[in-house]
Amino acid sequence: PSQPFNHLAFFVVSVAMMRRRCVPSAASMLLLLIASCCVQQHHHLLISAFTLPPPSLSRIHQPTTTCSGTVINFDQTTKRGTAKSSSLVINSSPSGIDEWPIISQTAVFFGAYAGLALASYPTIKLLESFSQSVVGLERWRIYMINSTLPILIGLVYLLGGIGHFAAADSFQDIYPPMGTWGIWYLPGSAAFHVAWTGIIELFCGAGLIFSGIRDAIGSEDGEEENILINFIKPICASMLFLLTILVTPANIYMFTHGAVMEDMAPLDMSFHVIRFVVQVTFLSLLFTLARDSFFYAWGDELD
Repeated sequence: PSQPFNHLAFFVVSVAMMRRRCVPSAASMLLLLIASCCVQQHHHLLISAFTLPPPSLSRIHQPTTTCSGTVINFDQTTKRGTAKSSSLVINSSPSGIDEWPIISQTAVFFGAYAGLALASYPTIKLLESFSQSVVGLERWRIYMINSTLPILIGLVYLLGGIGHFAAADSFQDIYPPMGTWGIWYLPGSAAFHVAWTGIIELFCGAGLIFSGIRDAIGSEDGEEENILINFIKPICASMLFLLTILVTPANIYMFTHGAVMEDMAPLDMSFHVIRFVVQVTFLSLLFTLARDSFFYAWGDELD
C-alpha cells in the first residue's frame, strides 16, 4: 500500500533537482535514505485515515493474560472493603513496562528522552562532517538545505498534520491518560492536543515546502521581501524540531503501555527500535536544517 507514497516522495525529489544536471554520488545515497525515512514515517497513518478496513475484519485487541484471584471492592463512604473470588483479565503491553513499579516507569520515560539526546548528538555531528568533507558546503546548501530537505521533510509533516484531523481518533488513542508514569498530568483533552499539534504540522510543513520550492525554482522578488521570506525555513524547521520533542510522550506511551492506533495490531519491539531510529533521524535533520538555513539567511542579509 505504501508504493504510491514512495512514488510521490521520489517525484518531489525529482522536482527539487530539475535545475541541476547531477548530484554527487554520496549526496544521492543520503537523498535516497532521507526519502525512505520520510515515506515510512507517516504512510501507515494516511492509509488508516483515507481507507476503511474490510467489513470482515474485527478490532484487534492487545494480548491478554487471565488469572484467578480476589477482587477488593473498596467503599469510599464506609472506608471498608469487601472481597469476592473472581477471574481477572489483565492487559499487558508487549514490553511489560506497564506492570513495573511507577518509579521504574518514570525512569523509563526520562531514559527515553536521554536516549534520543545521546543518539541525536552524534548523528548531527555526522551530518555536519558529511556536509563539509564529502559534499562540500556550497553543494550542501544548493542540493540539500535550499530545496531537497525542506521539501521532503515538509511533505512528511504536512501529511502528518492532515492525519491529525482525518484520523483524529487514531491519534487520540495514543495520547497518554492522566497519571501515566506517575508524572503525566498535562491539562487539556486528547482531542485538544491532537488538534493543536496537527495545526503546527500543517502550517510548518507547508512553510518548508513553500520555501524549498521557491529556492528550487528561483525568485525574482525584491531584496527586502527575499530577506523576510528566507527566514521562513529556519523558523518552521525550529518549530517542527521542538514539536517532535513535545509529542514524544505519545511514542513512549506506545512503548511502555502497548497503545496502538485504532485497528492497528499489537506492536512488537522491532517497531519501537525502527521508530526510535527514524525519530533520531528526523530530529537530526530538522536541527541541521534550522541551523544551516538560519546561518545562510543571516549571511545573505549581511551581504
